[in-house]
Amino acid sequence: MEDGVLLVDKKKGITSFRVVQLIKRKYRLKKIGHAGTLDPMAEGLLVILIGKATRLMDYIGEYKEYIGTLKLGVKTDTDDIEGKVIEEKEVPDLDEKRIRAVLREFIGEIEQRVPLYSAVKIKGKRLYELARKGIPVEPPVRKVFVKSIEFISWEKPFLTLRFFLKKGAYVRALARDIGDKLGCGAHLYALKRTYVSPYRLENAYTLDEILEGRYELIPLDHAVPHLPSATLSREKAWLFCHGGRIEGFYPPGIYAVRDPDGHLIGIGSGHVRDIKPEKVLR
Repeated sequence: MEDGVLLVDKKKGITSFRVVQLIKRKYRLKKIGHAGTLDPMAEGLLVILIGKATRLMDYIGEYKEYIGTLKLGVKTDTDDIEGKVIEEKEVPDLDEKRIRAVLREFIGEIEQRVPLYSAVKIKGKRLYELARKGIPVEPPVRKVFVKSIEFISWEKPFLTLRFFLKKGAYVRALARDIGDKLGCGAHLYALKRTYVSPYRLENAYTLDEILEGRYELIPLDHAVPHLPSATLSREKAWLFCHGGRIEGFYPPGIYAVRDPDGHLIGIGSGHVRDIKPEKVLR
């Protein structure tokens, strides 16, 4: 298996780490990682980066899309179905109009309390480690961006929504907070990730297909199609690969830097009068 991106359709019940380890072992890979964890209870798109593509992790997955089902009336300590029930309330009679009105309150930049059981660190310790030890801790509140929440269906007590979020937002926390706004609490009952920018679930392969060799790897040259390209001459490409800033008109932003043959040689940041290497791949 060469350098590139592998799209996995992860099933419920397996960790993202386990998926990575099985692929690593099968193909004897040295460098492998993923662009965003999916919890064991979740299914859907897991983006695996192989070889030099692992250096592109910061440029993949700025936006993500999920289909989530909330169970209203039940709150858990993890904010999802895997947690311990901590509160139960009667679910009121809700109509679509009322639900949509509440959803609008969560669009745009909002403040979100990080789930207690998460990998966020406080004083060098992950929150879930402190929670499992019973150490009292106040999860931090962060600003996150929610581009859209689409109503799909409501069949008491289950509410299904489509979320389009910027990296850093927790669907579990949205489920919890939406439930609170509806007056009865909620937890995330089911979750499927359908998009990790710029990749979609419909182009992914199951783990079984991958382990049986029935897959197509996205080559390194096509790994960041969402970034504008900056094509350099051979001389300038050599200079870029050795850390040099390349003069020219490059409006501020991130670029996929390519040699004259179209091969991806790195990622650069534009500074109007030149482009500076951020990651070098060749």
